[in-house]
Amino acid sequence: MTSEEAKFILTAFRPNGSDSGDSAFADALRMADDDPMLGQWFARSRAHDSAVAGKLGRIAPPAGLREAILAGARVSKSDRGRGTTLAWAAGLAAAAVLAIIVGSIRTPGRPESAATGFAGFAISDVVNERHGGRGEPSGALVARLEAKGVRMPAAGEIDFERLRDTGCRTLNFAGHDVLEVCFARDGVMFHFYVTRRDGALADSIAKGPSFISEASGAAAVWSDSQFDYALASTAGIEAIRRLL
Repeated sequence: MTSEEAKFILTAFRPNGSDSGDSAFADALRMADDDPMLGQWFARSRAHDSAVAGKLGRIAPPAGLREAILAGARVSKSDRGRGTTLAWAAGLAAAAVLAIIVGSIRTPGRPESAATGFAGFAISDVVNERHGGRGEPSGALVARLEAKGVRMPAAGEIDFERLRDTGCRTLNFAGHDVLEVCFARDGVMFHFYVTRRDGALADSIAKGPSFISEASGAAAVWSDSQFDYALASTAGIEAIRRLL
């Protein structure tokens, strides 16, 4: 299987990971795990699909769209003029839905590009079964995060190299190492991701966290002087907000 063939197969992979057990994707998924370039493309593809799915899920169709389409289908051949009018109405309504979708995807002021990609990457990884890590620094960070009332750590509390080199789970996003630790708080599972600041979220993210919600979960992304962070969970935005 070539890289292009794997991409063709993986474009049909649902971003929430529900196809992970489908044998039709098995070879392409293994190839994405072994090929860093393909793996990066796959992470970006899932992040984009997840973002689009989330936008679609929040958009209500224009009032009367269903009725207009059904009425157009029922119109008799002898009533071609009225049928044409209804068809135009249905078409315009559908175009309005598409315009809303495109506009919402491009709306300024929402986290876009790398920020949205990093959030989508985190949300997609939540459904991955390969979590966990080893080493005393990783265990100490998990213990800290599980302490009730503790906020997310900042740059001075993260020893990135030591965490990575002693066995903290390490992923790759856009060519950069990303550390991940899982922890539970009040019975809810969270996934905390850290990558060096040159991973380049938008500078505006440094002003405070931005929240992204998709069908399969939610994430907050933020930055400080050294690192970009993501916190993801299937429990939703409010559960995440309470930890920040």
